[in-house]
Amino acid sequence: MIRQNPSYVQRSARRCNPLKSCYYLLPIRKNPIQKCLGIVIALGVIVYICGPSMDLRRFIPFQKNGQIDLDSIRGTNRSLTVVTAFFNIGSFPKGKPDDVRSTDNYTEWMRTYSYMKNPVVFYTDDETYIDFFSTLRKNAPHTKFILVNRTDLWAFQILPNITKIYSNVTYPEYYPNTNNSEYTCVTHSKLQLLALTVQNKSFDTDYFCWVDAGYFRDISHKEKKFWLEVPDDFDKSRIAVTRVYDSDLEKTTAKDIILKNLNWVGGGLFLGTPEVILKFHDQYQKAVMRYLGQGIMNVEQHILFAMYTRQERNKYSIRVELQRYTPGQRPVVNNNDWFYLGYVMYRVDPR
Repeated sequence: MIRQNPSYVQRSARRCNPLKSCYYLLPIRKNPIQKCLGIVIALGVIVYICGPSMDLRRFIPFQKNGQIDLDSIRGTNRSLTVVTAFFNIGSFPKGKPDDVRSTDNYTEWMRTYSYMKNPVVFYTDDETYIDFFSTLRKNAPHTKFILVNRTDLWAFQILPNITKIYSNVTYPEYYPNTNNSEYTCVTHSKLQLLALTVQNKSFDTDYFCWVDAGYFRDISHKEKKFWLEVPDDFDKSRIAVTRVYDSDLEKTTAKDIILKNLNWVGGGLFLGTPEVILKFHDQYQKAVMRYLGQGIMNVEQHILFAMYTRQERNKYSIRVELQRYTPGQRPVVNNNDWFYLGYVMYRVDPR
């Protein structure tokens, strides 16, 4: 156990929300020397911040009665931690200028997290949504809430560079992909937050997956507890995604994909083992920086399409392959192709 170092950890401040659930707010400073910090707090909970340094303020709930023993699901396809986030970037057009997404849309869609039985790690840059999500998860014991500073994420550190690219009047405009640079940064943060969750050992599960906050919007009205289960045919050496379009990977160029907003796989859900997720994040980050250096940029799904094309593979090695789940391969309770893998994994809890 690494002992608490007072030069890096400020005194915790006790907080209580209206539900009388108390949390400890721990501002954690960067450590330029050590790669890992261990902070011992009440109830014997230990938080580890490992890998690339960043400033986090972490809310850790007291343990509640009636917990599902995570050891009891180890080695099963339910041993899965779900990672999600909500960054408040205000309202923005989606697809076309008059189709506007608001924070109200997302707060409605996030209701499904009340019924998810998997362990959940939730990131946000707005304390309001810590309170909101803790209300959603009040009866779900395995939940961690993390208040993050955007500027500590590489995905947001490149915001000025992306803004400069999008401000060029000749750059193709797609709503919100290349119209809102903050939105682009949010999409790039998905894999970074997933990797950070793995590094921090937030929950001791066999698998981790990223799920968009609004992913299960079509069942937000259903008040049924459910699990996300790893598919039986999942290849542990890969990252699972939904293949939305049967696109040409042999002849299409990365530049065309990014500038023409061409689609192949969805970015709403990424599933993998801890080791593969870390490799995948590094591979993805390098690709983002590469295209940024070329003066082109788009959201995560277009970066993924670009990096897996034949031309890009010939120039840059791929360490982690994608396992593509194609809509129609098996029956699911939702017919939206973008959310196919999530519904392959969706299982209503009969209890």
